[in-house]
Amino acid sequence: MSLPRRRLRVDGMDTIRARGQVSMPDVLFASVLFMVLLAGMLYYANLLQTQGTTFSSRHYLDVTTANIAEYIIKNPGQPTNWEAGDWNAVTQIGLAQKDRVLSSEKVLTFVNQGNADYEGTKTRLNVAYYEFYAEFSGGVSLTTGQIPPASKSASVVERFVTINGQETTFTLTLYEP
Repeated sequence: MSLPRRRLRVDGMDTIRARGQVSMPDVLFASVLFMVLLAGMLYYANLLQTQGTTFSSRHYLDVTTANIAEYIIKNPGQPTNWEAGDWNAVTQIGLAQKDRVLSSEKVLTFVNQGNADYEGTKTRLNVAYYEFYAEFSGGVSLTTGQIPPASKSASVVERFVTINGQETTFTLTLYEP
């Protein structure tokens, strides 16, 4: 079945047009508009995904830093007398005699081992995929690890602790290599 045709008179000329016929400029304009909108939506979706991944990664780093700092200052580590034993037998570093009261021997061993065996200390802190820097300031002033470069975004956690009866600030910094 064919579409009914009708005669139109335009500027003195007889023209025959089928119903529903679309002109080429209309199709071209609609196609270009569709492509621009599609490209914009794909760009925006990619931007949202990138921002979401960055936020998620940063959140994980912040949570990891806080958890490790809390463990270090509230637990004696594994084994509990690791500062007096074999460094290779240490599975987790903890500095506490009791909650937020740190053993000066453990702190000194941690700082010395962190400066002598940085990679081994990272493993024992369970931060093998990050770099770390730990600082004790106030009553006791000690540092270990690697200071983060200014170009790196770092996660920093500060906790107040007591070492040999002196109030000290423990600062743990983690950052991606």
